[in-house]
Amino acid sequence: MAAPAKISSADACKALATQYGSKVAFPGNGAYSESTTSYFSALEGELQPTCIVRPVSTQEVAAIVKSLADGQTPFAIRGGGHNLNGGAANINDGVTIDLRALNSVTIDKTNNLVKVSGGAIWSEVYSVLEAAGLSTTGGRVSSVGVGGLLTGGGISYFSGRKGLACDNIVNYEVVLASGKIVNANSKDNQSLFRALKGGSSNFGIVTRFDLKTFTQGKFLGGVIVYPIDTVPDQLKAFANLITNFDQYAAIIISFNFNAASGWSVFSNIEYTKEGGDSTGMSGFTSIQPQYMNTMRTSTQLDFVTEAAQFSGASGVRTQFAVTVFGGGLDAIQEVYSIWNSSVATVSSIAGISWSMSIQPFPEAYSSFQPPGGNALGISPSDGPATLFLLTYAWANKADDATVTAAAQDTISKIDAAMKKRKTYHQFKYLNYAAAWQNPLASYNAMNLLFLKGVALKYDPTGVFQKVMPGGFKVSKA
Repeated sequence: MAAPAKISSADACKALATQYGSKVAFPGNGAYSESTTSYFSALEGELQPTCIVRPVSTQEVAAIVKSLADGQTPFAIRGGGHNLNGGAANINDGVTIDLRALNSVTIDKTNNLVKVSGGAIWSEVYSVLEAAGLSTTGGRVSSVGVGGLLTGGGISYFSGRKGLACDNIVNYEVVLASGKIVNANSKDNQSLFRALKGGSSNFGIVTRFDLKTFTQGKFLGGVIVYPIDTVPDQLKAFANLITNFDQYAAIIISFNFNAASGWSVFSNIEYTKEGGDSTGMSGFTSIQPQYMNTMRTSTQLDFVTEAAQFSGASGVRTQFAVTVFGGGLDAIQEVYSIWNSSVATVSSIAGISWSMSIQPFPEAYSSFQPPGGNALGISPSDGPATLFLLTYAWANKADDATVTAAAQDTISKIDAAMKKRKTYHQFKYLNYAAAWQNPLASYNAMNLLFLKGVALKYDPTGVFQKVMPGGFKVSKA
């Protein structure tokens, strides 16, 4: 039997426009411009799809995916648009499926769940939950998309006592490459259920997530900005938290060099015990001097909205890179020293922002896996660790190669130093991984083999490996 003829993106877009009308946008159209300019990173926004289609239902997603898969027309899937890797959620000369109209959020009181459509962002989720006195293990920045965060693992303010976000999902509604709509949970499509807990976009498009909810009142949180000479105290307080982890604690400490504003330390601090108890974070809140302090008792929605305001300018060239390491204060100090030395290699690049962020990755994050587990290949026996994030932004495309090489060198030196200390962790958190990293391979060989098997079972022709080329692929891991 002959293979079906390939359909060009131009012809596919014409057919989509005939069927879906104004839901399909072309270059020069206002809806097209709105979509391409709304990505967080210019590495995504600079890509120019032949058209953008905005389905409003799971059934429309299924029909669109089937038509593109049958015609082998290259496509991308876009949710919140916060992925920094070029091509992960957009495409040149293909079709971008923009899921943002699928943003419904419904509380299931009987089963203590919230049912969230795959195109929602976290502010939309928390707005509904907060009105009911509820919360869930979701993202920490309001503008981040639900789909990307949850299929990559997901760290929450509450992960110290609830686990990773993916381990709090009880059901996925998934559109397969065939156009079939299935549910994946602990009873139905069990292998797909597990694979989606960290396996990203290799199996289908998740159009709804059903997440556990819990009651949650106001708690302490906010931002503190310090001068760079507080680094020794910051690292000591952080090392103490790693050693004596508090389940209510959530913190990201960022050490920043910015070509325009110089050096600073920026801490995003939450302590989720209700009532505004601050004793658990006093090791950080007591550090002086402080340039700014917004610490207050408030809500999850308020804190993630604030985090979005401080997460950097959107629409510039921005990238992440990640690694994970164990050890105490000595290891943390060595990592800081490596990052600090790397600043000199990029400081003359136009518009450079070069930031090292650290956050705890305690045993608790892998202690709440459901029966069957997840796909991440981590366990409490790995011990407490530190998650290192390099965030870098720059002005000009001409500097892409230079900046990328500096980032690769920094991560390589950190990994080498931690291997020498015997505190290296192979796990690379997918949601923070650069395009040049290989997070799926870091899940361990058995888990990667499992993921490849699930991809073959649910997508035997490899649509989500080849026809949708963006993102991290099990076939390339």
